[in-house]
Order: sequence, then structure tokens, then C-alpha cells
Amino acid sequence: METEGSETILLVEGDALQRSTVARYLRDCGYRVIEATNTAEARQALARFEVTIVVTDVNLRDASGFELSSIVRQQRPGVRVFLTHSVEKTAKLAGDLCDDGPLDHPYHPQHLVERIRRMRGSQS
Repeated sequence: METEGSETILLVEGDALQRSTVARYLRDCGYRVIEATNTAEARQALARFEVTIVVTDVNLRDASGFELSSIVRQQRPGVRVFLTHSVEKTAKLAGDLCDDGPLDHPYHPQHLVERIRRMRGSQS
């Protein structure tokens, strides 16, 4: 099982305040965090870094978080995906694309850390 400090999270969030708050919190919890504001930046980060977890908002400016999740599943099947948003339709579609359903937006970073820990515990 990986420790928190050995995991790299790609955080894809267009809202600068939400992104910086969550990134800071995740770093304080010991995760390495790569920040991206859209799908194009996320794809570049996936090509350059060994990412273990992707956290993406469903509503990105250049594509949907679902599209990004599909890309991650195709190119990096071992990477865990968390979607953030609170739409009923999103919750139904998220079942196939992410590992723990959508996280309501705005969300407290601690809820994300709890889901990551729960997901890691289920891999043991």
C-alpha cells in the first residue's frame, strides 16, 4: 500500500480559489499535487508526471470532466479518478468513470482526503 507522501494527485479545477485551497490542503496532508485549470493542461501533466490520482471538476472550460476521465481510463487505467460536482445526472454517469462517485462542489478538502484514504483501504 502506498503512503500518502508517495502519491501524486493531478487536481483539475477551473476555479482558482477552490483549486488553490484544495491543493494546499492536500499538500499539507502529504500528497504531491500537480495543478491544472483545464483538460489540455491535465493531458500535458499526465504525459509528464507519474500521477496516481486525478481529481477533476465535471464542468471544465475546454471539455467535461467525464471526457477527461475517459482519457485517463484509456491511457492510464491504474490511475484513480474522483469527479467533483453535485448534479443528479452527474452522479449516475460518474459510476462508470470514477472510483467513488462525484464529490459535491464546493467541497471541503478533508472530504476528498477521506475518500482517497477509503479508496486506498479497499485496495489492500
